[in-house]
Amino acid sequence: SLSLDVDNVSVIGAGPDKTVLSFKGQPQAGEGLLVTSDRVLLKGFAIEDTKGDGIKAKGVDRISFQDLRVEWTGGAKASNGAYGVYPVESTNVLVERVTVRYCSDAGIYVGQSDGVIVRRSRAEQNVAGIEVENTLNADVYDNVATGNTGGILVFNMPALSQQGGAIRVYKNK
Repeated sequence: SLSLDVDNVSVIGAGPDKTVLSFKGQPQAGEGLLVTSDRVLLKGFAIEDTKGDGIKAKGVDRISFQDLRVEWTGGAKASNGAYGVYPVESTNVLVERVTVRYCSDAGIYVGQSDGVIVRRSRAEQNVAGIEVENTLNADVYDNVATGNTGGILVFNMPALSQQGGAIRVYKNK
């Protein structure tokens, strides 16, 4: 697993089909990349075959996931990581032009966050394509969710510390 806990960092690859971080052979469950720092740009690379979540951001402010691919290359399996792109308890989140395939739970999951945009992304062959849970002020638009058990889901779970609201979901396929 990789972790990023330094503020003001950009991780930029040559493109999601050219720069690939493969976690095939990762010995134990864990994220491919865990981000706990503010003002982070993740752009132009792929994360493949993690034992746990692809990219998790927890408690961050101003994070952008752009032009990324998170995938389990062996296809759909219960042993695949639960979440592909997973910002939680975060503020000012942008998920743009991200493709996630074959998660055992949600391809793109945003939870207990505030100020979120998910746009022009693809969620394919996951259990849930795009999931927004207990989040405030989110726009989810111009996305494609295909072949998932559930396409785009918005939840407010009662036992969580933050209740969501002001969620707009529009112009998706």
